[in-house]
Amino acid sequence: MKLPLPLHALRGLALALALTTAGWPSAQAGEPAMRYTVTANDTLIGLSRSLLADAASWPEVARLNALRNPNLITPGQVLQVPLRLLRSAQVPARVLSVEGDVRLEGKPVKAGDALSQGQTLQTAAASSAVLLLGDGSRIKVAPLTETGLDEHRRFDIRPNAVAGEASEGLFASTMRLVRGSIEVLASKVQRAKPLEVTTPTAVIGVRGTEYRVHAQAARSGTEVLEGKVRADANDAEGADVPSGFGAALVAGVTPTVVALPPAPDLSGVPARFERPLVRFATPAQDAPVRVQVAADDKFERLVRDLRVAAGREVRIAGLDDGTWQMRVRRVDGQGVEGYDAQRAFTLKARPEPPAAMGPRIAAKMPVGTVTMAWAENLEATLYHLQVAKDAAFADKVLDTDTVQGAKTDIKLDQAGTYHWRLASVRASGDQGPWGDAQVFELRPLPEPPAGGVAPDGKTLSLNWSGRAQDKQQVELAQDEGFTQILARQDLTQAQWELPTPDVSGKVYFRYRSVEPDGFTTPWSSTLVIEIPRNWNFLWILAPLLLAL
Repeated sequence: MKLPLPLHALRGLALALALTTAGWPSAQAGEPAMRYTVTANDTLIGLSRSLLADAASWPEVARLNALRNPNLITPGQVLQVPLRLLRSAQVPARVLSVEGDVRLEGKPVKAGDALSQGQTLQTAAASSAVLLLGDGSRIKVAPLTETGLDEHRRFDIRPNAVAGEASEGLFASTMRLVRGSIEVLASKVQRAKPLEVTTPTAVIGVRGTEYRVHAQAARSGTEVLEGKVRADANDAEGADVPSGFGAALVAGVTPTVVALPPAPDLSGVPARFERPLVRFATPAQDAPVRVQVAADDKFERLVRDLRVAAGREVRIAGLDDGTWQMRVRRVDGQGVEGYDAQRAFTLKARPEPPAAMGPRIAAKMPVGTVTMAWAENLEATLYHLQVAKDAAFADKVLDTDTVQGAKTDIKLDQAGTYHWRLASVRASGDQGPWGDAQVFELRPLPEPPAGGVAPDGKTLSLNWSGRAQDKQQVELAQDEGFTQILARQDLTQAQWELPTPDVSGKVYFRYRSVEPDGFTTPWSSTLVIEIPRNWNFLWILAPLLLAL
């Protein structure tokens, strides 16, 4: 059949590429080839001119397909065309998205930039990127990763498409992973050959549609979430890794395929954090975990990528306030990473609460005026202060959000335990989280003392209300400022008897209690005692007076 080749002659072609390790469709053993189904208007010479890089190579196509007459092909006939003969070209991949500090050949890169063959892309800490290959596959590049494009070849199968029509093609792509991690979401399309990822220790021939590849020092690894990959360690036999399995890859060592570790339980992780340092423990964390935080639920905008040792607390620093996506996976002894547990959380840590200065935890003081003090937050214009009798702040005795400055005085007349906390409030009215609650205790003031000169006039008898377990400190002075002390003593009971001092006029008494925990009360109110003047010396003078 000899017919001219119209522009639409290649429409409706059927392509199929074998995707098993048993061998690609090929004219020679091990040689990748395209299978082409002949249409009604095709000629071998016409196809050679439109499909082949060199039209003069059509006799080789005829020979490889054992055609007796090169000009005689029939509709429905299947021809094998080696990929090496097809018209092709290296084409760039595209940077789909960028988060943080991502560089291409050492220069900052942005979404929409091209990644060409041989170029290297690097992500810094807290940075990530997504690459889009020509066949629609996406490569998610994790933080602290260096990767590149070794091959991104497009084999045209419609080079003469009319204007406005999409040009069809088959792709052969090879990613190079020097260090770090990439996650591949391979499109479910036919390719000229499997998408490959090479590392310093292995080649991963990808036939899966979702998988991860890691490279670190002399060890690589892969985990397959969907589909299957072929993992070939350098200088060793390879292995097929099916969905739900992974393998560590070390040069010279045949890979051992193992089941992926199950996802950890994140049900106990809070949904809201109110401190800049996000910290939590995963239940029964008997293995190391990898923790990733992203700004989107597809984890294309990774901002944190942490590895946490078994039994250690997860700590994530430097996040802005907002809603974040987190996923956590176990890591086995070979470094194979398991299934993800995913959880969204909200961070509302700002404006940060001021640091409480006093009264601090467990402070004890008498009832009355209490000074609440704190170190000011420069973001705050006001502070919200709460004081309550319970730790849950249900029984509040004070709740005000108009406090200014670094301190305020409040009056509390009832003894007992009190809890207080502060939050910062921006000028816009945005209130930050509560600070850690502080606890203090108010003790009652000493009761006024009673007593005075005993009826015999020889002793002073003083008493007051006191607890049996408290010690008492007492003072008797000749002045109300207690600078001229007449007597001072430590007692174990709430009463004091002492000889009447050899003075006359007013004397002053006060006491204070020392409680078992060391708290010393203020001095009591002052008791004023009138000491009568001693007239006994007049009896000595009486005989003299009578003699006058």
